[in-house]
Amino acid sequence: RLSSCQHSSIFILHHIMIMNRPVLVASLILQLLVGSCHALNVLVVGGSGRVGGSTVRWLQTLSDRKQDPVSIAVGGRRHEAYQSAIRNKVIPSRGVEFLPMDIDGDASMLKQTLQKWKTSCAGDDDNGCLVVHTAGPFQGRRNPTLLSSCLDLSIPYVDVCDEWELAETSKLDLDQKAKDAGIPAIVSCGIWPGVSALMAAQGVAQLKKESFPSSSEEDINIETI
Repeated sequence: RLSSCQHSSIFILHHIMIMNRPVLVASLILQLLVGSCHALNVLVVGGSGRVGGSTVRWLQTLSDRKQDPVSIAVGGRRHEAYQSAIRNKVIPSRGVEFLPMDIDGDASMLKQTLQKWKTSCAGDDDNGCLVVHTAGPFQGRRNPTLLSSCLDLSIPYVDVCDEWELAETSKLDLDQKAKDAGIPAIVSCGIWPGVSALMAAQGVAQLKKESFPSSSEEDINIETI
């Protein structure tokens, strides 16, 4: 469970981190969280949209590869949008449930909805759930209500926020709360270039170490495109 692997990876440190890159990075993080930490119940808020639908499809692909199946739910305001996403093959027609919720509505109602979902799918297991927030646009939002609710309920959290002020508010206001609660939360997984640049830097460092072990840093010049 998540509690058994809290120190295994930078992606799941006990504080809110600002990461980068489009939805594929969110999928990579989900693979690490689900594959390594056994989060078996995932709620994709905004999962009927393009970014959320891509995340849902990847999660189901990942689920099919694992012995432990991943239970996927799509959160949103309108059941019609969920049905339309199925018809248009944005999300799979099997294995994905709908959870009515409004992240911009009453905060107490949102928390009650999350609590009911967590109880219904996880029972007494506090570490079997993960919320992925893909319900954009994030522009104009200033209050990370969904993240705060997840921390209150001890639910790990990932989002693809591309609004700098909202990401900064999330970190400044809720970083300590996440640390105190021991809940992993990763924000802004949907901005470029970030992780791809870090991967390139790691590759360059490894190339230098393996190919030029006796050379100094100043003697090596590697260009990346």
